[in-house]
Amino acid sequence: MHNSLTSAAVGTETNRNAKGVSILCIDDEKSGVEVRKRLLESAGYRVTTARSGQEGIQQLRSEPFDLVLLDYWMPSFNGVATARELRSIDPAVPIMILSGLSQLPDETIGVVDRWILKDEGPEYLLAAISSLLKSRH
Repeated sequence: MHNSLTSAAVGTETNRNAKGVSILCIDDEKSGVEVRKRLLESAGYRVTTARSGQEGIQQLRSEPFDLVLLDYWMPSFNGVATARELRSIDPAVPIMILSGLSQLPDETIGVVDRWILKDEGPEYLLAAISSLLKSRH
Protein backbone atom coordinates (compact mmCIF):
# COMPACT_ATOMS: atom_id res chain seq x y z
CA MET A 1 0.00 0.00 0.00
CA HIS A 2 1.12 3.55 -0.61
CA ASN A 3 1.83 5.78 2.36
CA SER A 4 0.53 8.86 0.56
CA LEU A 5 -3.12 7.97 1.00
CA THR A 6 -5.47 10.91 0.95
CA SER A 7 -9.20 11.27 1.10
CA ALA A 8 -9.00 12.80 -2.38
CA ALA A 9 -8.16 9.35 -3.72
CA VAL A 10 -11.43 8.04 -2.32
CA GLY A 11 -14.52 8.64 -4.46
CA THR A 12 -17.81 9.91 -3.10
CA GLU A 13 -19.51 6.72 -4.28
CA THR A 14 -17.34 4.69 -1.88
CA ASN A 15 -18.06 7.15 0.95
CA ARG A 16 -21.81 6.85 0.36
CA ASN A 17 -21.71 3.05 0.26
CA ALA A 18 -19.44 2.80 3.31
CA LYS A 19 -21.66 4.64 5.77
CA GLY A 20 -22.28 2.43 8.80
CA VAL A 21 -20.29 -0.50 7.40
CA SER A 22 -17.91 -2.11 9.88
CA ILE A 23 -14.72 -3.87 8.81
CA LEU A 24 -12.44 -6.06 10.91
CA CYS A 25 -8.86 -5.66 9.63
CA ILE A 26 -6.43 -8.38 10.77
CA ASP A 27 -2.70 -8.11 10.10
CA ASP A 28 0.36 -8.83 12.24
CA GLU A 29 2.32 -6.01 10.60
CA LYS A 30 1.66 -2.79 12.49
CA SER A 31 2.38 -0.45 9.59
CA GLY A 32 0.14 -2.38 7.19
CA VAL A 33 -2.83 -2.46 9.53
CA GLU A 34 -2.43 1.25 10.38
CA VAL A 35 -2.29 2.31 6.72
CA ARG A 36 -5.33 0.19 5.84
CA LYS A 37 -7.24 1.52 8.84
CA ARG A 38 -6.59 5.13 7.75
CA LEU A 39 -7.58 4.36 4.17
CA LEU A 40 -10.77 2.57 5.13
CA GLU A 41 -11.78 5.21 7.66
CA SER A 42 -11.16 7.96 5.09
CA ALA A 43 -13.59 6.08 2.84
CA GLY A 44 -16.22 6.15 5.59
CA TYR A 45 -15.90 2.64 7.00
CA ARG A 46 -15.83 1.89 10.72
CA VAL A 47 -12.65 -0.14 11.29
CA THR A 48 -11.57 -2.39 14.12
CA THR A 49 -8.06 -3.82 13.96
CA ALA A 50 -6.48 -6.99 15.29
CA ARG A 51 -2.78 -7.83 15.24
CA SER A 52 -3.17 -11.63 15.10
CA GLY A 53 -5.59 -14.26 13.90
CA GLN A 54 -6.46 -15.15 17.49
CA GLU A 55 -7.19 -11.52 18.35
CA GLY A 56 -9.38 -11.19 15.24
CA ILE A 57 -11.33 -14.30 16.19
CA GLN A 58 -11.98 -12.83 19.65
CA GLN A 59 -13.14 -9.56 18.05
CA LEU A 60 -15.64 -11.37 15.80
CA ARG A 61 -16.93 -13.36 18.77
CA SER A 62 -17.61 -10.12 20.65
CA GLU A 63 -19.24 -8.07 17.87
CA PRO A 64 -20.58 -8.49 14.33
CA PHE A 65 -18.75 -7.10 11.29
CA ASP A 66 -19.86 -6.52 7.71
CA LEU A 67 -16.53 -7.69 6.25
CA VAL A 68 -13.22 -9.15 7.39
CA LEU A 69 -9.99 -8.13 5.68
CA LEU A 70 -7.02 -10.24 6.69
CA ASP A 71 -3.42 -10.92 5.86
CA TYR A 72 -2.47 -14.34 4.53
CA TRP A 73 0.99 -14.61 6.10
CA MET A 74 0.78 -14.32 9.87
CA PRO A 75 2.77 -16.24 12.47
CA SER A 76 1.21 -19.21 14.30
CA PHE A 77 -2.35 -18.76 13.01
CA ASN A 78 -2.20 -17.87 9.30
CA GLY A 79 -4.94 -16.27 7.20
CA VAL A 80 -6.55 -19.54 6.10
CA ALA A 81 -6.66 -20.98 9.63
CA THR A 82 -8.08 -17.66 10.84
CA ALA A 83 -10.66 -17.57 8.03
CA ARG A 84 -11.83 -21.11 8.85
CA GLU A 85 -12.39 -20.16 12.48
CA LEU A 86 -14.12 -16.91 11.49
CA ARG A 87 -16.45 -18.91 9.20
CA SER A 88 -17.41 -21.19 12.10
CA ILE A 89 -18.37 -18.09 14.14
CA ASP A 90 -20.20 -16.22 11.35
CA PRO A 91 -20.68 -18.21 8.13
CA ALA A 92 -22.17 -15.19 6.33
CA VAL A 93 -19.42 -12.62 6.90
CA PRO A 94 -17.51 -11.83 3.69
CA ILE A 95 -13.78 -12.55 4.07
CA MET A 96 -11.08 -11.02 1.89
CA ILE A 97 -7.44 -12.08 2.12
CA LEU A 98 -4.53 -9.80 1.24
CA SER A 99 -1.42 -11.56 0.05
CA GLY A 100 1.94 -10.97 -1.53
CA LEU A 101 1.42 -14.19 -3.48
CA SER A 102 -0.02 -13.93 -6.99
CA GLN A 103 -1.96 -17.15 -6.40
CA LEU A 104 -3.13 -18.55 -3.11
CA PRO A 105 -2.98 -22.25 -2.26
CA ASP A 106 -5.98 -24.46 -3.01
CA GLU A 107 -6.79 -24.61 0.71
CA THR A 108 -8.30 -21.11 0.43
CA ILE A 109 -11.03 -22.27 -1.98
CA GLY A 110 -14.39 -22.12 -0.26
CA VAL A 111 -12.89 -20.52 2.84
CA VAL A 112 -12.50 -16.92 1.62
CA ASP A 113 -14.66 -14.88 -0.72
CA ARG A 114 -11.90 -12.91 -2.37
CA TRP A 115 -8.15 -12.41 -2.32
CA ILE A 116 -6.15 -9.53 -3.66
CA LEU A 117 -2.48 -8.69 -3.90
CA LYS A 118 -1.16 -6.32 -1.26
CA ASP A 119 0.45 -4.10 -3.88
CA GLU A 120 -2.72 -3.54 -5.95
CA GLY A 121 -3.10 -0.04 -4.53
CA PRO A 122 -5.69 1.73 -2.43
CA GLU A 123 -8.26 2.39 -5.16
CA TYR A 124 -8.29 -1.28 -6.12
CA LEU A 125 -8.69 -2.36 -2.48
CA LEU A 126 -11.62 0.02 -1.96
CA ALA A 127 -13.29 -1.12 -5.18
CA ALA A 128 -12.84 -4.79 -4.23
CA ILE A 129 -14.36 -4.19 -0.79
CA SER A 130 -17.28 -2.26 -2.26
CA SER A 131 -17.90 -4.99 -4.84
CA LEU A 132 -17.80 -7.77 -2.26
CA LEU A 133 -20.17 -5.91 0.05
CA LYS A 134 -22.62 -5.21 -2.82
CA SER A 135 -22.61 -8.89 -3.82
CA ARG A 136 -23.65 -9.81 -0.27
CA HIS A 137 -26.56 -7.38 0.01
